[in-house]
Amino acid sequence: MRTTMTSSLRVMVLGAEKTGKSAVTVRFLTKRFIGEYNSNIDLLYKSCIKQEDYLTDIEILDTSSRKNNSSSPSTETQLNWADAYVIVYSICDACSFERAKTLLESINKVRSNSYIPVLLLGNKTDLEHRRAVGVEDGHQVAIEYNCQYYEVSAAENYVTINIAFQALLREAKINQQQKSMLKRRRTSLVNVSKKLGAMFSGKKDCDFDKRRTSVDTNSPLKLT
Repeated sequence: MRTTMTSSLRVMVLGAEKTGKSAVTVRFLTKRFIGEYNSNIDLLYKSCIKQEDYLTDIEILDTSSRKNNSSSPSTETQLNWADAYVIVYSICDACSFERAKTLLESINKVRSNSYIPVLLLGNKTDLEHRRAVGVEDGHQVAIEYNCQYYEVSAAENYVTINIAFQALLREAKINQQQKSMLKRRRTSLVNVSKKLGAMFSGKKDCDFDKRRTSVDTNSPLKLT
């Protein structure tokens, strides 16, 4: 029987106004589509997701479109909160795509010291006749910023949204495990280094004491 392991992840959802960020988030968590949300406040969702032998406690912060301005002083603090990001834009709105690129750039700057998984999500594929952002445009940006990329429809399809979020969570979990292993290795190396340093330092002191004692004992006393 396999042991079920637990972990926790924080995911932040960002994007321009009216891109369907909240609709995408709720679709993933509940499979339901709700079209109207209050975009003036941040919403924090908590859930538990099972993947293979893991139970992952996740917190998803759906940020207010009107508050997550990249020039805001609180943005850096907010961005450091998350283990992974979802950047949502509307395929019908070129400005929202430009906003998505700005957010990706902000994440790269704030989290430049370590790799952080990001999912670029083009929403509203059910409105293909109004498309203003091509699939290749999304692919190109995903390659440029080294992030995952999917196009979805919160209004019509739960499956694709689930696949996209699950892929992000798997990557975030692997990234988290790798960081934990690297931290343990560094701690182990520091401890070994300290022990070796203490050992050789003690040996040098001992050798010095022996040499000093030998000189004091055996050297002839010179009188002037």
